[in-house]
Amino acid sequence: MSEILTLVTNSMKNDLRSGNQYVVGLALTAAGNIGSPEMMRNLAPEIDRRMRDRNPYIRKKAALCALRVVHKVPELAEDFYERVGTLINDRNHGVFINGVALVSRVVTDPELEDLASNFKTISVAKKMVKRLETLVRSGYQPEYDVAGITDPFLQVAILRLLRYLGQNDSELSEVMSDILAQVATNTDGNKNTANAILYECVSTWCFSSRINLSMCHKNITRVAHSYRKKSNTTRL
Repeated sequence: MSEILTLVTNSMKNDLRSGNQYVVGLALTAAGNIGSPEMMRNLAPEIDRRMRDRNPYIRKKAALCALRVVHKVPELAEDFYERVGTLINDRNHGVFINGVALVSRVVTDPELEDLASNFKTISVAKKMVKRLETLVRSGYQPEYDVAGITDPFLQVAILRLLRYLGQNDSELSEVMSDILAQVATNTDGNKNTANAILYECVSTWCFSSRINLSMCHKNITRVAHSYRKKSNTTRL
């Protein structure tokens, strides 16, 4: 059995060094989905190298693979630490959203508490706030639009990370307070997609160290009213 694993690992290493982006992408997908802990330890340097690739498609695949590696073998997060910072600065949508997911994984894992402190900083919180502000203010983007809401998946991912960052930290909570109010005010609660965003927004307030109770109550009421309205419409 060990010989087969060695053969598979070496085969994946060769594919990860390929010049064909689709071969590399398939190898990263396979490593993230079927890789054993031992295999992931051996492939970690190659995955880290691909997270620095010039091709955004490969960076995106490598970031997603790293997320699954950290899920299975948490201690390997230290191998990707330097690279994670570049992921959340990346302009590519796929790379960025996977970078946000990877940071969220690190800051919520009790085994990675020491490493998580490197991400629970004002600079990281401000980066997330700035990206969220861009989404809220941006106009119609057909590529990422869902039922009239701009990129709800990324908005939810950022709000969830802000919630993790703001827990038990009044300084970080203060950084995100204005954008939470802005998101809650500008999001149309009459749409199911928007309610997912409002839910994360309210959850972030509730777990924040500095809660704006009036704004929190206002938006909980909005969500509840929206659901009641839709329920009555469905019955009719």
